[in-house]
Amino acid sequence: MINMSICNSQQRRVDRKINRLKAEMAGIRKQQQCIRQGQREIRERFEEIESECDQLKKETELVSQASDKNQLRLDIMLKILKARQENDFAKAADLTCSLRLVFRIFFSYLIFFYVQLVFASIG
Repeated sequence: MINMSICNSQQRRVDRKINRLKAEMAGIRKQQQCIRQGQREIRERFEEIESECDQLKKETELVSQASDKNQLRLDIMLKILKARQENDFAKAADLTCSLRLVFRIFFSYLIFFYVQLVFASIG
């Protein structure tokens, strides 16, 4: 009889430990699910940031190209002014034709630039 009660008390202790471990495992499982969800959210946000970064790089490149074209036009305008000051009207006329070509290219580029921005903001 004493032997039986010892076995029953040991079994109850073991059962309590098992139940405690099960509860701890359930808590750990919930924590792992929260961690996985957090990792998923972080991954999604990182992808969004990466996409925004790529978009900003494209826009920066387009702005830089526009700036280069502006500088080219200013250089040609300065050369036209110098040619006129030196009474070299043939050179001024040639430079004026060049400037017209650059403006045509620039306006075509501006249209392309805005189309790129629109598509980039959509996609």
